[in-house]
Amino acid sequence: MSIRGEEYNARIEALAALAREAQLDGILLTGESNIDYFSGYRHHAPWSLFARPFFVVVNADGGAVLIGHTFLVPEMERTSPIADIRSYSQSGSAALQPLIESLNDLDIKHGRLGAELGYEQRLGVSYQDFMTLQSAMPQLRFEDASSILWRLRSTKSPAEQALLSEAARITRCAFESCFAAMRVGITERELARVAGEIMMREGADRPGFLLFASGAENHHVLSGKPTDRAVEVDDMLWMDLSAVHHGYWSDFCRAGIMGKPTKTQLDNQAMILEVNQACLDAVRPGQPISDVALAAERQFSRLGLDVKIAQGRIGHGIGLMSTEPPHVAHYDGTVMEPGLVFTIEPRFITDDGIFNCEELVLVTEHGGELLTDTPRHLHKA
Repeated sequence: MSIRGEEYNARIEALAALAREAQLDGILLTGESNIDYFSGYRHHAPWSLFARPFFVVVNADGGAVLIGHTFLVPEMERTSPIADIRSYSQSGSAALQPLIESLNDLDIKHGRLGAELGYEQRLGVSYQDFMTLQSAMPQLRFEDASSILWRLRSTKSPAEQALLSEAARITRCAFESCFAAMRVGITERELARVAGEIMMREGADRPGFLLFASGAENHHVLSGKPTDRAVEVDDMLWMDLSAVHHGYWSDFCRAGIMGKPTKTQLDNQAMILEVNQACLDAVRPGQPISDVALAAERQFSRLGLDVKIAQGRIGHGIGLMSTEPPHVAHYDGTVMEPGLVFTIEPRFITDDGIFNCEELVLVTEHGGELLTDTPRHLHKA
């Protein structure tokens, strides 16, 4: 399943409507995920954009222009419903000329132009180029449009929900294959190769990330890339995997034991699953997402575990980025609405292992629905 052109057109119309509501004359998009969300064009190598930036400009009437290097134009034409596609041929600052022309043609010559200037947004051009753009358009005042962008992107359409579910299914296949391959002597790097190959075979665009931690000495390494460490008897192997499918990410973790889990390990795994259930039970439309963090902390306390979330978080939004607003934290008052998708990942770590069983949760009219169905027990190899 992919997102139809009609949905992208509706997104542009909604963006224009919110621009008018905010008294903006238009919105400039420079970030990869924003351009993907509103244009349908997904860059094949976003890490190369320092050399060849791309843009979408939308005016308050809903007129839109997509701008990219000439190398990108055929794919832009093939994948984007935006009809007005413009290009440039040199790398670097040459991209500013068609951008300035587009702003003028869309009658965004003065007034207020929204841009990715604020909360968890980043400009996809250099500071110097942004300053040059401002100098070339002296009658324009650049304003932060981050709240508008997140307002639209946070609620996932049925098509987006289906893509997130498929990304989770692909990731499940990767977990199953890794646990099936788990044996004494296999390295984290070899298991990562298994995960990556399965993801691609099952339809991923690419692996998002592959995080591994094996052995008691590495229980605290929760963002570790796979190493040449070989799995040993009695090791816990904890994996946090992500697949990207049509631009949409998965993100969840599972663990297994090289041998037979101890009673303590089984009891600890059961406790973290109780905390997860408390989080899921706290998902109610119309309530702040901070309720989910509070529910986790209360359940930890009931279980006699001294786990304080404090200013940290136990989850995050997900979509075209692996981490998006909102955050499952005390400090985030975002109201949960149907269509919001986020992770829950409370955890505690002991000498016996990493007890963390992350899930993807969809907010529905009736509460929380899991998009992840990968078994949650400690796998025994």
